[in-house]
Amino acid sequence: MSCSTIVNSIGLVIDIVGALILFRFGLAPKIDVEGHVHLILEQVDEGEIALAKRYKSWSSIGIILIGIGFLFQLISNFLN
Repeated sequence: MSCSTIVNSIGLVIDIVGALILFRFGLAPKIDVEGHVHLILEQVDEGEIALAKRYKSWSSIGIILIGIGFLFQLISNFLN
């Protein structure tokens, strides 16, 4: 098996892992996609803040993994 095939395969695996993470955690929306209007109260739910941070972190990791996987695939095109 050639080096370019191995690098390409590693890139594909990284892409798949990144896509699965994105599928699970999604991209953090800036707006409510269902169109609901929320009433803002004076209290803050710390649990929701922590959950939102965790989802945003995981979605960022998924996007980064997809980018790294594409870079591996691009590099494999220039190897023998």
